[in-house]
Amino acid sequence: MKHLLTLMLLLALNAAAQSPPEPPKPPVDPTVPDAALQQLLMAGAGGQQNSKALPTILMRGKIINQTGQGLVIIEVNKQILALKQGGALSLSGEFSHLSLQLTELNKESATIEVLPLKQTLRLQ
Repeated sequence: MKHLLTLMLLLALNAAAQSPPEPPKPPVDPTVPDAALQQLLMAGAGGQQNSKALPTILMRGKIINQTGQGLVIIEVNKQILALKQGGALSLSGEFSHLSLQLTELNKESATIEVLPLKQTLRLQ
């Protein structure tokens, strides 16, 4: 019985010695997102592309008083809005990060600055 126990112990040790050790895993960098988070971030990157894009802005009319002050009526993605000269208008929905500011208004055109992109639109 003693020899049988010794034999089993030797066989177990031999089997453990024959299995190759697992290669060491590279250290995990906590600043690198895992695959699931990267997929979410890449989906958000599409949103970032939209943040650089402008919504469709069309001028539907303008009202100018005797002093040259007035407002412009615009259509932003099929929504009708009025923007006073010198005033700012924050957009909603997909472009909620943008605001429009009417910087110049005359008979021929309206100049609108898109913030924070600092792009200027001249609508005629």
